[in-house]
Amino acid sequence: MKEKEPYILSSEKKIAFTAIEQQQHELNRIAEDLWRYSEPPGKEVKSHDLLVDFLRKKGFKVKQRYMGMPTAFKAEFVKGESREHPNIGFLCQYDTGKSTNHSRGHNLSTVVSITAALGLQTFIKFANESVGMITVIGCPGDAENTGKITMFDAGGFKGLDFILVAYPANYTNVQPNFVGSQTHRVTFRGRNRIDGDRPWEVANPVNAVVLAYQNVAAIRQQFKSSWVVKGVISEGGRQPDIMPQKACMEFLLKVPKPSEMKILGELLHRCFEGAATATGCRFEVEPAVREFLVNVTSNRLSELYQRNAALMGFTFHNVKKDMEDEDDIANVSTAIPTLKVFYYAATPAILGTEEFARFAGSKECQFMSILQGKALAMTGIDLMMSEDNMKEIFEEHQADFVRKYEGIDDISVDPAQE
Repeated sequence: MKEKEPYILSSEKKIAFTAIEQQQHELNRIAEDLWRYSEPPGKEVKSHDLLVDFLRKKGFKVKQRYMGMPTAFKAEFVKGESREHPNIGFLCQYDTGKSTNHSRGHNLSTVVSITAALGLQTFIKFANESVGMITVIGCPGDAENTGKITMFDAGGFKGLDFILVAYPANYTNVQPNFVGSQTHRVTFRGRNRIDGDRPWEVANPVNAVVLAYQNVAAIRQQFKSSWVVKGVISEGGRQPDIMPQKACMEFLLKVPKPSEMKILGELLHRCFEGAATATGCRFEVEPAVREFLVNVTSNRLSELYQRNAALMGFTFHNVKKDMEDEDDIANVSTAIPTLKVFYYAATPAILGTEEFARFAGSKECQFMSILQGKALAMTGIDLMMSEDNMKEIFEEHQADFVRKYEGIDDISVDPAQE
């Protein structure tokens, strides 16, 4: 297929745009139903069934219980019998997260993905030759917000060439950078003597966790301003007159660069080791949750989205350029060129609040979400129509991966030695 100028409403984009417009009532209904269901992570049964039935009705080949997960699915559309590339993925997340309602707007982000998939499906149907395929993956939530990491590690996104998603917010961020995050569980184990005649052989793990906490406080002057470390003593005995066999604490670490996570981890390890040495305790460190990685980006992919969003009439309100909190899709982005944007959803309500949850069920938010779905569909068309676009994005993705994970642009050393 001959490449076309990607920033005009070409005939191919007009076809996709019209198809979405004709199905807008159905898309609004899906957003409303998901908002009304408000199902917790791992129990999104009604939401899952709604989406599976809808995609099947639209001609997608759907596999339920994807990756053995009861509320996950995989829906594919390709013209003909053979698998095609590029394979463009859209992700649906339809749980309420840690709240009891859609304060994170997952009902809207799902509608964005469904809208984009329908628009791109129409383009594929009317294309004169094979241009690619679509995969929609339903991603269940979990209590630790690591659902996509679990699916990614198990090979759930294998075969995708690109992933395009957009999430509602009270601001706009067209190329977010997500911090890396680790949570360490530290356990100190002590020794006790009942007779008490050899006190130097006693090792109190409570003293160890208190000292470790103080050590971390003392070493904070060696932290970079962009580092975040938060700790809590999670277990320290149950009775004041009985020394426990162990005491535990958890530390949350957040950094903007992968190389800095190693440095920060080594600094904290010194704190734990010093506390163990001083108190005579043994200690062990293990991950409390899965690690969130720093995401890999592509300027070209973000640029295509911005041009198409503007073409669809989106105005970039309240643009944010600060680091975003950790996100499980960042892990996926290390292997697959991924676009995740936050779009202003026609409300100043802060993301994650009760007020935002109320707006997530409104016609205004639905309108903005369908608009974003159109923009992602047009971005998908640009990818399928241009090998140059795909090549540039793949090259940028690889370059950013090498820069971040092989430390080409990072010559940082241990802050304690600076």
